[in-house]
Amino acid sequence: MGRARERRDGVAIRAAGRRDMAAVSGVLARAFVEDPFVAWMFPQGRARRARRLYAIEAGFEYLPYGRVDVAVLEGRVVGAALWGRPGLSTGPGALRSLPHLVELFGIDRLPVVFQGLARLAEHTPRTPHWYLAELGTDPDVRGVGAGSGLLRHGLEWADAHGTPVFLESSSATNLPFYERFGFRVLAEVPMPHGPVLHTMLREPGAS
Repeated sequence: MGRARERRDGVAIRAAGRRDMAAVSGVLARAFVEDPFVAWMFPQGRARRARRLYAIEAGFEYLPYGRVDVAVLEGRVVGAALWGRPGLSTGPGALRSLPHLVELFGIDRLPVVFQGLARLAEHTPRTPHWYLAELGTDPDVRGVGAGSGLLRHGLEWADAHGTPVFLESSSATNLPFYERFGFRVLAEVPMPHGPVLHTMLREPGAS
């Protein structure tokens, strides 16, 4: 997982534990409450449903089967990153979370969301890679380096293992941020009656 690293701006990056899950889901929900993909998934009750979604993702999938890192500033979690490990499926966690997702999305909305996720899966690399599922920071503290610190920490880990990193971005305005770290756009994937997501890949050592 890597040890906590204190950055010069005072933001510490460390591996999350079970005790951090409430803070992780809260900060990701605040980070993405206006995100086009989240708005598409949850036409109603967006803030509440987003928080629950990230709690399910972090607690059932990425903490036990991947990695969860947090950015901490003055003792408070201000950012989080959810990572999928190369070659290690989060399938068991996804299966455990399925009843929660049915309740969260509703029986009518869930097939549409799954159709969108299936489209994304068609554009996922088949070769081993780290998957950056979520990277978000609290809007109240943006500009302190929490997001870039989380990303650098994960990329250093991937580079040390010589492994590419893959992600999807639902906001075109975020593309330059990732491109500065060596990511390149692979494809544009439209959601059913929704936004266009950009898939991106970074080769080991790219900058």
